[in-house]
Amino acid sequence: MNNSIIIINFMLNKFMPPLLISFLSFYKMGFNTFEPYVIVGLSFFIGHFHYKAGYSVAYCEANNIDLDDE
Repeated sequence: MNNSIIIINFMLNKFMPPLLISFLSFYKMGFNTFEPYVIVGLSFFIGHFHYKAGYSVAYCEANNIDLDDE
């Protein structure tokens, strides 16, 4: 597949959801309320830490680490 299409696909999947969430939040609630800022902050938090949580689960499964047997 063409590398430029892969790059465009990655960029759209990575950056469009937070941009759309930001736009819709501020458009609907305005800049004077605190809710859009919280929503945008939480969406960036989710975007930053979702890979790390998935990596840790995969690492534990690959090394047979079971945290439920305490």
